[in-house]
Amino acid sequence: MMMFTAGDGCQCLFSLWDKKINAFISDEFMVAVTGQGMPDDISLMDKMHTLFTDLTQTDFESLFLVCRIYRVGKLNADNDMKGSGMMAMGNAASPVTDERQVYKRHFGVSVLNLTDLKVHQSLIGEERKPDNMPIYQPKGGYDSNFSTLYESIANGRTDEYEVVPRSNGIAIGMSMFDGESSACLSKEAKLEGVHVTMRRHMRDVIETGENRNDLYVTLSGGDFSQDSKKTAKNIEVKVQALMDTGSPIECLVRGSGAQSLIGSNYRSTVYYHTNSPPYNETIKLLIPPEPDKFERSHLLFTFYHASGSKPRAPFAFSFLELADSETGASIKDGEHTVMCYKLLENMAKNNMIVPKYLQQKAKLQVRTFRSGLSKLDENFRVHTTMCSTKKTQNGTLHDLMNWRQLEPKQLEIVIQSCLGKLPGSIGLQQNEIFKFLREILDALCAIFSEKRANLKAVLPVFHLFVHILELFTKSHFEMYTPILTTYIVENFKNDKLHKVLLQCLDHYLKWVDEANSKTTSPDDVKIFKNAMSGFNFILWFINVSRQQDPNANPDAFKAALLELMTRVNKLMTLNEEKMMTNAIKIVRGKTLKHFPSVVDHLLEIFSPIEVGVIVAGYFDAVPKSELSGSFNFDKLTLVQHIADSAVFKDKVARSQTLPAIVKTLQQFLNNEVSDGNLTSKEKEKIKSEENWSIKALLSMLKVIQEANDKQAMNEIIPLLSCLIMQLNKMLDVTHHEFYDEKIVDTATALLTMVYLMDDAQFSSYLMSNLHEMGKKERMQSMLECFHRLIKLNTVVFPHIWLVVQVFMTEVTVKLLEWSNVYMVGEFLEQKEIMDESGSSTNGGDLWDVFYDISMKIIMMDLLSNENESSSNDTRREILSFNNYGMDLRVHVVSLLEQNWSTLNNVSKLLLADNMVQNLLSNIGCKVPEISIMCKEIYFDLLKCEFMETSDFKKVRDHTISSVHSIVTEQHHDHGGGGGMEDPMKLNEANKSNPLFLFFENDLDGKFREDNVLNNDECLKFLEETKQLFQLLVALAQYPKNHAHEHERCFAFNQLMDYLKQMKREESYTRYAHRMSAELKSLGLNIEAGKALLLHSKLLKFADYEQDTLLDEFKVDSVLIYPQQTETKRKEQIMLAAMALFDEASFFEGSIELCDELAKHYANNVYKYRDVSQMMKKMAHYYEQIEETDRFYPSIFRVGYYGAYGREFKNKDFVYRGDVLESIGDFTTRIKLKFPRATMLPVKVDPDSSHFDNQTEQFLQISKVSAGNTVSEDQAIMDVDQSEMMDGQGKCTANMPPFVRSYRSNNNVNVFWYTRPFRKRETKSKNEFLDLWVEKKFLKTEEVMPCCQRRSVVVAKSTLLKNPLENACVEIEKKNAELREKFEKMEGLADGSADNSYTMAINGVVDAAVNGGLNNYVTFIDGTYKTENPEIYDDVMSNEIKRKAPRRLIVALQEQMVLLTWGVGVHKSKCSESLLPLHEHIEMMYAKLKVSVEEMIAKAPRE
Repeated sequence: MMMFTAGDGCQCLFSLWDKKINAFISDEFMVAVTGQGMPDDISLMDKMHTLFTDLTQTDFESLFLVCRIYRVGKLNADNDMKGSGMMAMGNAASPVTDERQVYKRHFGVSVLNLTDLKVHQSLIGEERKPDNMPIYQPKGGYDSNFSTLYESIANGRTDEYEVVPRSNGIAIGMSMFDGESSACLSKEAKLEGVHVTMRRHMRDVIETGENRNDLYVTLSGGDFSQDSKKTAKNIEVKVQALMDTGSPIECLVRGSGAQSLIGSNYRSTVYYHTNSPPYNETIKLLIPPEPDKFERSHLLFTFYHASGSKPRAPFAFSFLELADSETGASIKDGEHTVMCYKLLENMAKNNMIVPKYLQQKAKLQVRTFRSGLSKLDENFRVHTTMCSTKKTQNGTLHDLMNWRQLEPKQLEIVIQSCLGKLPGSIGLQQNEIFKFLREILDALCAIFSEKRANLKAVLPVFHLFVHILELFTKSHFEMYTPILTTYIVENFKNDKLHKVLLQCLDHYLKWVDEANSKTTSPDDVKIFKNAMSGFNFILWFINVSRQQDPNANPDAFKAALLELMTRVNKLMTLNEEKMMTNAIKIVRGKTLKHFPSVVDHLLEIFSPIEVGVIVAGYFDAVPKSELSGSFNFDKLTLVQHIADSAVFKDKVARSQTLPAIVKTLQQFLNNEVSDGNLTSKEKEKIKSEENWSIKALLSMLKVIQEANDKQAMNEIIPLLSCLIMQLNKMLDVTHHEFYDEKIVDTATALLTMVYLMDDAQFSSYLMSNLHEMGKKERMQSMLECFHRLIKLNTVVFPHIWLVVQVFMTEVTVKLLEWSNVYMVGEFLEQKEIMDESGSSTNGGDLWDVFYDISMKIIMMDLLSNENESSSNDTRREILSFNNYGMDLRVHVVSLLEQNWSTLNNVSKLLLADNMVQNLLSNIGCKVPEISIMCKEIYFDLLKCEFMETSDFKKVRDHTISSVHSIVTEQHHDHGGGGGMEDPMKLNEANKSNPLFLFFENDLDGKFREDNVLNNDECLKFLEETKQLFQLLVALAQYPKNHAHEHERCFAFNQLMDYLKQMKREESYTRYAHRMSAELKSLGLNIEAGKALLLHSKLLKFADYEQDTLLDEFKVDSVLIYPQQTETKRKEQIMLAAMALFDEASFFEGSIELCDELAKHYANNVYKYRDVSQMMKKMAHYYEQIEETDRFYPSIFRVGYYGAYGREFKNKDFVYRGDVLESIGDFTTRIKLKFPRATMLPVKVDPDSSHFDNQTEQFLQISKVSAGNTVSEDQAIMDVDQSEMMDGQGKCTANMPPFVRSYRSNNNVNVFWYTRPFRKRETKSKNEFLDLWVEKKFLKTEEVMPCCQRRSVVVAKSTLLKNPLENACVEIEKKNAELREKFEKMEGLADGSADNSYTMAINGVVDAAVNGGLNNYVTFIDGTYKTENPEIYDDVMSNEIKRKAPRRLIVALQEQMVLLTWGVGVHKSKCSESLLPLHEHIEMMYAKLKVSVEEMIAKAPRE
């Protein structure tokens, strides 16, 4: 909708402009409106739509919609515009003619940024309605700026434009459509009746059937004389399309759509008072289809001066011929400057019938004008762009397309010129060839036919022919191939061409048969290269031409082709010497690349069997290339093509080609080059060749399976080993995270081959190449590959591919059946001998693989149907649809039972490592056959071990780790681990657990009934296992995360204590490592290191002679430590713990370990170099202690009272929290675990109402401080509990801060917290005398930090602190702070101390002088004894408290000494701006010193 008033009718021209290239890329869509903005044709209301076509994604990088609006009416618009709108109706839609005294004038420009609107990202067909497009005009009335005003708007140059008055813009709607314009117009309802606006330039790819024949003419501008006029002219250009006879041509178009203007002439916009008008207007010239009409046409430009009061008058003319008069080629693209001439006779009256100006003798006078001192010619500039598939701007090409008009010699020159062989000629360019392909090939084929009798005359034509065809074989020109295809299929008509082409090919291939011939001519080599590069297309032309020849002899034609193909095959086998040039190597590659289409063309001529013979010979002739490039890829592409073609579908043809194909695939799949010798590019090349080989094999297998061709299977069995090797290699390097098409293809090919094999073929496979690999080894390698497939089943094949999963399992079961036959037969005796001699490799034996595969099939969730609803019939049908007609797992059970029954005790025990967990995991299986088998084999393992060793060590260790994994997985699968489980419920759950019941009932009964196992030692094993089961359940109920860290650590410790008590040290140490790994994953490195040291403490250092050799140490089947001495293992564990301590900056812990290791190296094994290394590490740690800023965890006490489980009920715990954690955050963490608990304030002492409550839970949380470390038999009160003591009982007051912080937070098991209270009912005169503190001490079970961040409180005591003691503590604390502050200040440069030091001193002296000191007077002079006797009584209650008065005096005296030091240092260190405050400090300090001395003097003598 147009929302503006122009007074006159307007032409609105919409087009697309690409800012990046500064060019319009589409035609203009014309909308003619009245002066009020309504459609000029009222029937077009709501139908002003267009479809811009041929846009690409790149276009939208900087695309704008531009609307240029031209007013059609008077030269100068009326200012009031009253009534002019109605008068002007119809003007805009009609051409401006001489008869109409109207002109075209610019009105405004509107621009919309389509890129910013992201129109190209809209949904297909979705209509978007952006804001109205404002209409702008040049600012200041500068007409000349109108032609490029859209650029100014797009670039935001606001000083160059302004909004047109009385305009509200243009409202538009937009939709995106994808696909070919013709398809969109036919299928999209909303595009019905919509006009197309074409792209201004031809597309890069000339599509099949595209037919354009347009010449775009842009009136750029001109420079004209003002003549005798006082002001510059108003110049209008009239453009006419005329024949050389003067006849007009109706071919000039401005705009597309229903209102587009077409005629033989066009009039430009008038620029007011401008002698150099910049028109920038483009019209489209529709090139006439009649022969020679365009070549005889020209454009006549007549220039008029426009006046508002007089009729327009011409004053000059120019003309532009549209074709070269000599060559007939169309006018070149680009800018053309034509001279302006004075009008000829009769021109002004428009009476000239024949254009005399075209005549050679025409007397034309150029108009001139002066510019300054120079005399210049009047000129006019026009830019042309050809957009045609019919007319060429190349004279040589024009001659070729019109070859019949040439003499033979001229034609020869044209051919040579097309090839670029003549001096100065560049040959035909690719874009010209693609654009005019049909015309070129029509000409060449016609020349072939006419000159076919003269080979010498034909060969140059053949040269150009193959030169053109060779272009279509280049990868970067593949997009143009459909043009050639369409030509051959639809347009090519020539029944003589096949004979000529065969004759030419024979000429150039003849030298292949001649052993001593060598082609030396570079031209001949190039022709031959081009011919063989385009051989497939030549053969296609030959075949189509032969089909069009009614007189063709089929037998002779086939014979000629067979001879030709024989030579092609021979070409592929030529040795390097015979090949002579690198160009011929290229020929082989090009021939191979396009041979698949050659096969297709041969199949149209020969039978599949005949083609099979040709193809087999070709495969044998084509070697594998070791060079880079696509040669091998092209060979594999040919294999793929043959597998998909009629050749392979024919049984006889298949048998002819298969040996050669198998040999080819073996070359690519059996690659044994070491990766270490290859570059990354070479590795990728080999991988690509292998992948394409697999895809080709899959296609072949599909055909063989459909044909049930057993003979073909015999042929491809050699590929089985290659597939196994390939799949193993892929699975080795794959991270098993995402779907991998390469692995899927390889696995599918392997499974399909095994599925199609019969017993005899499997036996044949095992017997093949026995000199390379024995039968047993070959079977084991095959089983191991399938083992990996089964293990990664849901990674190789997505789990939703149930049919494929069942197929894979069925094929695996088939392989297990074959293997079982050999294992219970000819391989069994060999195994028993090796097992008895101890030469079997544990875990790598054929039987290990067989049993592991079998158990994994039994355990596959995808094959389980027990938990599915009864309505899931589809799944049930898929699972039962196999060649066995039963549950595949049950069939595997029968295989296992049969195989197990043949083994002796030793052989069975060798399988225990991988069997125990699998057996125990399936005890509760709902399939009875599986459950019974697992119970029987597990029991048999126990019995075998006891019979062989009188112990259960091996099976027991595997049982412990297995039960751990199983119960953990069970809790995870059933959503366990969400919080605190009720012990009663856990106990009930245990009793319903099939595994627990197996040990409780089944095994107990079997042991008691068995003559061998019915003894105390065996029954003890059962009891231990049941107890272990309960402890493992207690651990498994909590998930592995920060929220349940404390509970899991507690469960770990309980389990480990039990294992240690039962002297199961190996299991104990495994859980120590599991606990350490878990703590490390939570970032608790100190605790993780402490957990590792639990293992270390069980080991001892020894000298060389006494050292014990330990077995390898595994946790969850992962090797942690190899077989090594006890000393070496202890060292490694300590070093691992040290590394964890380093991560946590726990340098003191690392120092202790270094010291222990250094003593061992020095005193036991005398490795002084190692001692030196430890000492260096210790030195580094000491440096780190001083240099590293460390922060320590907050410590909290939590009391649990009331209805809690046994772990918590009525117990207090001390927790090491997170670093700098607030009590609020910690309380929130605890409350999340016990949301129904009630918080008790710290001042409340829990009593029986809390302890004995059976329904409510109570929590009491307080922050605590670290105290001392006391031994197990030492009472808490046996050591001085001053706040200034560290964990070792040493005073921290005089220690450096970094030492004090560490010692106050580490290696402690006594903690304290305080509660203030008042002892007397009435207040004292001094509130300070009522400040009593109850100090509560807690002793934990373990010294912290340890392997868990929580420890239960095992002892409590309370100590009352009287006000005198509190005063001592406060002054001692302040003294420690001052000492630390003054030490730092002393190390500063003079004048560099900031005000924090000043405030520290001032805070003490000011507070003391202004009343703070009076708080202590009563304790110094002893008046408190009578005024506050309760304090005196407490002071006299024990020896430590009686020292408090003297302790206070000493603390005050020490403070004076510190202040004397500090004030003196401060004078030199403070900045100049703080000197006045320093003087104040000195004055206050002097007063304080006198007051303290006087106060101390009053103290009574002791």
